[in-house]
Amino acid sequence: MDSQRIFDLEQIACFSEQGATVTSIIETENSSIAVWGVQPQQIVQPHSHPDGQDTWVMLKGTLTYYLGEHRTQILTQGEVAIAEKDQVHGAINNSQENAVFVSIYSAPQIGYQRELDY
Repeated sequence: MDSQRIFDLEQIACFSEQGATVTSIIETENSSIAVWGVQPQQIVQPHSHPDGQDTWVMLKGTLTYYLGEHRTQILTQGEVAIAEKDQVHGAINNSQENAVFVSIYSAPQIGYQRELDY
């Protein structure tokens, strides 16, 4: 039996008044993919992954992306941000519209380590 291979990420993205929301899409032996819904003023806490890369692809909206060392850069629709192993990343939605991005983790279990440099 074939497993699902095509996903409508903007339709799958969830939002919550409680904070930025991540929804797992799929996990394979090579990667895992999730979609995030981030409402205005919500934060994806700064963090790093000790065991792999986290690639973000912006689908909708704008985020202020954390680069580590108290540096940021605006991430807009159609752009991709790559955080290699142990690189700090996260974001805040400083805009007035919802933001949606897909996060691709490779390898699928990359760990999570909260960073406190913001």
